[in-house]
Amino acid sequence: MLAMPLLCGIARAQDLADIHPGHRFWDTTNKALFLSHAALEMVDFGITHRNLSNGGREMDSMATALCQSGTAEQAAFFGGRMAGVVAISYVLHRTGHHRLERVAPLSVSGDSTYGVAYSFTHQNVKKRRVP
Repeated sequence: MLAMPLLCGIARAQDLADIHPGHRFWDTTNKALFLSHAALEMVDFGITHRNLSNGGREMDSMATALCQSGTAEQAAFFGGRMAGVVAISYVLHRTGHHRLERVAPLSVSGDSTYGVAYSFTHQNVKKRRVP
């Protein structure tokens, strides 16, 4: 609900962009943003896979169908999220929305960070009996 005013404010700030309009898409900032997002996606994939393997359930309604279908589908979901973020950022870059181009990976990284934190605090771990 609060995302719309934020995005509108950022879009309006495009007139005052301090990012040079001719910057390359694969500049240092974008590489760092995508690398950090990929790392978060890998951690999210790992902890989600572990929890689901131990009897947990997926809480994200958009991910439920794929994530509860097996490892390959889980990898497709998390890989698709990563590819989608890069694609959205690239479209925003090509259309001159350079600030929004940077916001896209940040916002999805925030979602992944929440997912990782939630998964770690709600782990469903089977206890092993020690002889």
